[in-house]
Amino acid sequence: MKKLPVITFAALCVLIFAGSCNVDNSSTTNPQFGAFLIANVSPDAPPLTVYINNSLFGAGLNYGNYTPYYRATPGSYTFSFYDSSSSSSPKLTKTVEISPLVNYSFFVVDSFSKVKSSFVTDAYAIPGGDSVSVRFFNFSPNAGAVSLIDSASNTTLFNNRSFNDQDGNSLYSTFNEVETGTSAVYHLQLKQSDGTVIASRTDTLSGGHVYTFFAKGNVGGTGTQAVGIGRIQSF
Repeated sequence: MKKLPVITFAALCVLIFAGSCNVDNSSTTNPQFGAFLIANVSPDAPPLTVYINNSLFGAGLNYGNYTPYYRATPGSYTFSFYDSSSSSSPKLTKTVEISPLVNYSFFVVDSFSKVKSSFVTDAYAIPGGDSVSVRFFNFSPNAGAVSLIDSASNTTLFNNRSFNDQDGNSLYSTFNEVETGTSAVYHLQLKQSDGTVIASRTDTLSGGHVYTFFAKGNVGGTGTQAVGIGRIQSF
């Protein structure tokens, strides 16, 4: 299954950022920055145009795409999302607080008719070269509770996760460190509570990196809207 592509907006960085837009995790030049990325995982969403604090951030954020991290000075930010083909009022608006030295992921989720956001903290220690840090979200609106399984080892990595459940429980946003060696192949399956496998994905995870997996799309959907397993590499 094709992984989520990373896109880079033509962002008007000078309006909300100081310095470079892209995060350099090893940089100490501006240690008080926070950082965020944006992912469009609303299955039937059109390309999105994003404004931050009423200034254009970028356009053309398609379903299945996510941005790199962007650095931001600490403070309050209002994100507004518009249908890129329409100049009407925003479809979604959310004000968030960005703290220094903290990374965040801003997910646009659910069917577009009732679209909502999930703004989560990306708190992780960079793992050693023989391990990875992973977490899992359920962003499939109609899949019910699902588990993420490694079928090769018959290991349940994340169990019985409901749609967008991390929105009410920050513990579901935490990363787990898993020993993999320098590289390991995972045969991932998305299972419903009755054991039905609704999606699968084979993925190679490289040691020293940080990954977010999530259920995406709709059960019964076709093409790009079909249920699947998405992945974001945060580091």
